[in-house]
Amino acid sequence: MKMNILICDDMKFESTLLADLIAETNFDVNINVFNDAQEALAFIRTSAALDVCFLDILMPEMTGIELADALRSGGYTGFIVFLTSVNNYAPESYRVKAFDYIMKPATLERVKEVLVELDKAIKNADKSGMLIKSAGVSRTILFREISHLEVIHNIVNIRLIDGSIHKTRATLAELAPKLLADKRFIQSHRSFIVNTNFIAALRGNSFFLQDGTEVPISRSHSSAKDMYITSPSAVKEDI
Repeated sequence: MKMNILICDDMKFESTLLADLIAETNFDVNINVFNDAQEALAFIRTSAALDVCFLDILMPEMTGIELADALRSGGYTGFIVFLTSVNNYAPESYRVKAFDYIMKPATLERVKEVLVELDKAIKNADKSGMLIKSAGVSRTILFREISHLEVIHNIVNIRLIDGSIHKTRATLAELAPKLLADKRFIQSHRSFIVNTNFIAALRGNSFFLQDGTEVPISRSHSSAKDMYITSPSAVKEDI
């Protein structure tokens, strides 16, 4: 499952270093980097799919603690990791329910350690899903397991990231409200709903998924392009 990350540090060198270290860990991530707290705040408020925010504590105009306060007050429930060169902010970090902190300068070993724990926490916390009946058996499928839904001959095929397929006679119209209420999903065609976390690229009128599957974008659902481009999951490779 792709981890959607935001980094906010007023020092461009520091934010770039952290982004590079995260990339070196080989975790499946999407990274958004900001050097201005207000810009980061505006982005986060419209990006409910963000999993974790790495926030520098010592920033001008708005500190990382103040930014975290604003996020929690605004309803952000994701994980927060503070970046700091000092270690005397424990009471404030508890108040905003910080997950962890990284001392500067960040090291690959420490970043990987934090990401391993974040990955566990995110998976344990993400239990949202839906009950379906497939081949006469009822089961719950977690949203994070789903790659996309495709209608073939009036049968909805629920394709999972592990390659398995569950067929159900429930209509896409019946399933869509449950899926589209989760900001990971967008409908690109009357016969397709896709998990944006599993999209590798947007090219022309198609989404290409990480397993190579091409999902069409119809004219009537062209807004799916903009929805994807502005989502935290977007890979900025549109050509």
